[in-house]
Parts: sequence; structure tokens; C-alpha cells
Amino acid sequence: MKKIIFAMLTAILMFGVTTTASAQSKVEKRYAYTMKNLKLDKATEAKFSPVLMAFLKENKEAGDIYDDVKDKYRAAAKAGTLTDGQASQLLDAKLASEEKQLAVRKKYTAEFKKYLKPKKVYYAIDFATEKISKIDGTK
Repeated sequence: MKKIIFAMLTAILMFGVTTTASAQSKVEKRYAYTMKNLKLDKATEAKFSPVLMAFLKENKEAGDIYDDVKDKYRAAAKAGTLTDGQASQLLDAKLASEEKQLAVRKKYTAEFKKYLKPKKVYYAIDFATEKISKIDGTK
């Protein structure tokens, strides 16, 4: 009887962990993925952690410039009925977004160097900007 109860509790806990993990935002997933893969010592992790989170939030905001416009015209793009004006807006938003993301990466590369060696800075940026499908393990 104890084994059955234990098995049921384990199953409930596993379901709860899975549900919680899927509820994580992309920023939280990127943060966890980056910190896991950098393998920093506790002292460095404590100092670096808030800087990484600030980077991830700013980088997401920069990406949202394009994502917002893309979402607005998603149906037209999928149907192949974009107007020239809509296409121009998408192109402008994409360039603005990429420009802003580059500025954020440059800014935080300098910040990261205060806490990490250049090799770790490279990996931090690489891990933090990985495709979400790779972070989720879906691709």
C-alpha cells in the first residue's frame, strides 16, 4: 500500500513539475538554459545572474519590435496577400529589431566581461540567443 501511495505521489509531483516548466516564459527558459550550460561557480553565478536576466529582458524587448508587426500581418503573410505597405512595415520593423538587438548584445558583451572571461562571454551570448526550439529540446 505504501508503494502505491508513493508511486501516486511521485506521479503527481512529476506532473506538477512538467506543468510548471511549461509555464515558464521564454526569458526564464533562456536564463535557466544559459546558466546551466555556463557551469559557473556559485560566487560568479550570484554576481552574473542579474546581469544575464537584464540582458535577456532587453534582448526580448528588442525582438518584440518585429514580432508585434509580424503578428499584426501574420494572416496576410500566410495567405500571400501582403500589400507593399505591409511588407515595407515588416522589413522596417525587422531591421529596427535586429539593429536594437545588436546594440543590446554589444552593450552586454562589455557588461559580461566584468564577470566572465571572453570565452565564457561568447558562450553566454550564444546560449542566451539560441533558438527556443533547441532550448526546449523540440528540435
